[in-house]
Amino acid sequence: MEELIGPVGRGYDSGDDDNKITNSAMKTFITKSEDPETPDSSETPEPLANITISFSDLSYSIRQNARGKRSKEILQEIHGYFSGGGLNVLVGPSGAGKTSLLSILCGLRGKKEGVRGHLAINGTPATADTLRKLTCYIPQEFALLPSLTARETLYFAARLKIPHADRKQINSLVMSVAGTLGLQNCLSTMTRDLSGGEKKRLSIGVEIVVNPRVLVLDEPTSGLDSAASLQVIILLKNIALSGCTVICSIHQPSSQMMTHFDDILVLAEGRDLYCGPSSKIVQTFQEAGYSCPPFYNISEFVMEVIIGQHGGDLDNLRNYSNKFHSVVVNKSLAPLSNGHDIEHHVKIKNVQRCVKRICNPWFNEFQMLIWRSTKCILRDNTLTKLRLAAHIVVGIFMGLVFYKFGGDASKVFSNIACLFFFLLFLFFSNAMPAVQMFPIEAEVFARENMNNWYGLGTYHLTKVLTDLPLQTLCPTLFLVIAYGMTGQPIESQRFMKSWLICFLLCVLAQSFGMLAGAAMNTHCGTFLVPALNIPMCLFSGFFLKLGEIPSYMTPFSFLSYFRYTFEGLMQAIYGGDREVLPCSENFCILRAPDRILRHMNMPSIEFSAIIYALVAWIGFLHLCIYGVLKWKSCRSV
Repeated sequence: MEELIGPVGRGYDSGDDDNKITNSAMKTFITKSEDPETPDSSETPEPLANITISFSDLSYSIRQNARGKRSKEILQEIHGYFSGGGLNVLVGPSGAGKTSLLSILCGLRGKKEGVRGHLAINGTPATADTLRKLTCYIPQEFALLPSLTARETLYFAARLKIPHADRKQINSLVMSVAGTLGLQNCLSTMTRDLSGGEKKRLSIGVEIVVNPRVLVLDEPTSGLDSAASLQVIILLKNIALSGCTVICSIHQPSSQMMTHFDDILVLAEGRDLYCGPSSKIVQTFQEAGYSCPPFYNISEFVMEVIIGQHGGDLDNLRNYSNKFHSVVVNKSLAPLSNGHDIEHHVKIKNVQRCVKRICNPWFNEFQMLIWRSTKCILRDNTLTKLRLAAHIVVGIFMGLVFYKFGGDASKVFSNIACLFFFLLFLFFSNAMPAVQMFPIEAEVFARENMNNWYGLGTYHLTKVLTDLPLQTLCPTLFLVIAYGMTGQPIESQRFMKSWLICFLLCVLAQSFGMLAGAAMNTHCGTFLVPALNIPMCLFSGFFLKLGEIPSYMTPFSFLSYFRYTFEGLMQAIYGGDREVLPCSENFCILRAPDRILRHMNMPSIEFSAIIYALVAWIGFLHLCIYGVLKWKSCRSV
């Protein structure tokens, strides 16, 4: 594996052609961030060899029943290779196993997921972990943060991948990549407003700012018209000419696209029918008994052969194609499961030094994630502007409906309902926007973490910190307006206790929404958040007094965070040494604040215990969020 040792991100220059991706503009940046164990930067490093990925007897099966029996073969003893420095294309009908093969080559699936066979990098056996660190994967559905411009998206990627470059150098690199991608005219456009072709090119741009060694794309032309598709293929061809191994799957390429392909792997029903140069595919098919008519679209002819429109023996075709790749795939390869021998053989330490994140300081990751999150929050109309406006408007509305109820003993029960409505509004107004917006952010995180942009711990910490200002401002604005207008006691201690309860509930609600958004899609989250919280409301002590809850249901009441927030707010308003409430009518039953609490079977626990319980709930939810994001970053695509 000697040829893999060297600085991160360096490949071949592509010559003087302005349309080709070159790494000359970034060499100065990257040398500053090399691993200390790499050779001295004053010495001119030798160019890295192109990466060729070969595979033999590669099979993949999935489990289809509860007992775990593997009953469906997705890939069946695939043989082939993808050559370095070329545009390698995987073609085949839907369900042929293209995405599964790409995910295996990216190291996203291994032995535990049902993968068997042999994989090699430049003829040397490799593990799934090595492949995952070496490759850069761009899925078919590429999520971009909608509140960032194309320029900011490229800038963020460059700052994370080249941490020691200054602002001027990064901006120069961004303009160079944008010129190569043809994005100069839309750099100031929000990603949500980009066309399909522009989004595809931008998704490629964020991953090529440091010239990855292996670039893998799943259906990069999906959803594009013929002109935009051809433009993307030409771009990928130029990237390949710069020394990067480009591997992509395409459902049915046009004749123009075929002229740009170097090697083609044809899959059908999980089996390889051809693997070799695109220039030899017609000849090979003809030798196997399948003659392509003159002036016929080669890709359409191949698809017709695959689905059986031309008859013949497909196994014979497979045998004929073996001569084009037998030299590559017949090397002595160890099984995927033989991790220790492989690690020793390929010098895994040197490989990881070549392909891991570029010694990115933790503070640089933290700083850039804070910068990006802050921009997204300030520009987001739903999660920020509309949310703030809703808290102000509803606070005024609550004040008008329950005007001065808090200081009147004759309206105690209405005021209690008012306090409970405070909690309902604060919870759902903070949970539901998170359910709507976080799934997109979770997809972006999963892709960026998978491609080694930053760590999960750094992302989670910055997410918590950037959400805190809004989580503080929203309940503060609402409570200042509603608390005063509804006539609650104007005492600093009572107000601060009420604010603390409302603040913790907002943090808890947004954490609950983030968890739902991270674990499932928007539709499921929108349904499950209200459905799961209705039982929590039943045990809050408002609809059913705490002393009236059946003994066998009591444990559920101690799990209800609405119980803690409602009792905490009641204690803040009516607890302590508050004076007897004035009565606007001839007789009021509940005038003494302590009697009001006893009527509601409160206090059942100390106020400090309520705070601890809410903090524990928030911590538990964030542990769940961390676990879900960790699972998303590790799971197969």
